[in-house]
Amino acid sequence: MRLFSKKSKSLTSRQEHYAGRIANKILNAQRHTADYLNKKTALLSPKTWLILLIVFCAAFGSCSMFLLIQAFY
Repeated sequence: MRLFSKKSKSLTSRQEHYAGRIANKILNAQRHTADYLNKKTALLSPKTWLILLIVFCAAFGSCSMFLLIQAFY
């Protein structure tokens, strides 16, 4: 007995063509964004990266703790 069977649907060649074009556009946008961010942060020293990491972790850790405490009170 299969309650949740998956029906395999194959795409037509036209659908695969459009899916490939969409995937390429997404990958190009990701690559463009990554290159931009790498250029902007290339001059940061390791000490600055460590400080940014600590600030990031502290900020999101405190937000998480706040939400956790608010859930019980």
